[in-house]
Amino acid sequence: MRQMSSPEESREGGDIPPDPHHRKEAQSGGTGHHIGRALVAEALGTFVLTFASVAALLLAHLGLLPEVAAAALTPGLVVLTMVYALSDVSGAHINPVVTLAFALRGAFPWRLVLPYWAVQFGASVAAGLLILAFAHVPPPRERVPASGAALLDAGCTALLLVVILATAHRNAKLRPAAGLAVGAAVSLDHFLSSSVSAVAMNPARVFGPALVSGRLAEAWPHLLGPVAGCLAALLLTWATRGPLNAQEHEAAEGNGGEG
Repeated sequence: MRQMSSPEESREGGDIPPDPHHRKEAQSGGTGHHIGRALVAEALGTFVLTFASVAALLLAHLGLLPEVAAAALTPGLVVLTMVYALSDVSGAHINPVVTLAFALRGAFPWRLVLPYWAVQFGASVAAGLLILAFAHVPPPRERVPASGAALLDAGCTALLLVVILATAHRNAKLRPAAGLAVGAAVSLDHFLSSSVSAVAMNPARVFGPALVSGRLAEAWPHLLGPVAGCLAALLLTWATRGPLNAQEHEAAEGNGGEG
C-alpha cells in the first residue's frame, strides 16, 4: 500500500502540480535577502581587489615586492579567491563591465545593474580612501599614449570577458574550475600589458584610487577602454557560443539568483 506523502513532497515528486501562489510567495520571501547579500558580496570583492592591487603596487615601489608579482599575480590571485568565495552569492562580478556584459547578454536583470555598479564604485572609493589614510596612491605608469592605453585596455578586457562568458556558458561543467580560468586570464592580461600601461580591465578598480588622488581626468583610458572591450567580447561570444543559455543565468546571478 502506498504511503501518503505531504503536499510539499508530492509537488516535488511531480504528483501534484506546483501551486503558483505558493511558489510566488517562496520566491518573494527570499528575493530581498538575496539581493542584499549579493550587494554586500560585490562590495566586499571590489574593495579587496582594489585595496590589494594598490597596496601591492605600493610595496613594489618600495622595493618590497617584485613588480611583476604586484602587477600581475596579485589581481589574478584576488580574482581567483573572490570567485570561489562569492560566486554563489552574487556571481562575483566585482567589475562593472562584467555586470554590463551579463546584462547585455541577457543573463542578468537590468534592474540590478545600477545597484551592482553603485556598490562596486563605492567600494573602490572606500579602498582608495583607506590607502590614502596611511600612504599615497601611486601614479600609474604609462609608456604609451592615452589612445594606445585605451586600446590596450579594451583588448585585454575583451580577452578576459570572452573567458568569463565562455565559462558561464558551460557553467555546469566548468563551475569548479571557473575561478582558475578567470584568475589566469586576469594574470595573463597583466603579464602582457603591465610593462607598458596600467591596464586594469575594471573601471571600478581604477575609479576609486584615481578619484581620491585627484587624477580622475587622466584615468579615462582605463575607464572607457574596458567598455569598448566589453562590446567586442559580446560579439566574439555570440560568434563562438551563439545565443544565451540557462547556465549563464546561474553563473551571472549566483546559485541563489532569481531565474
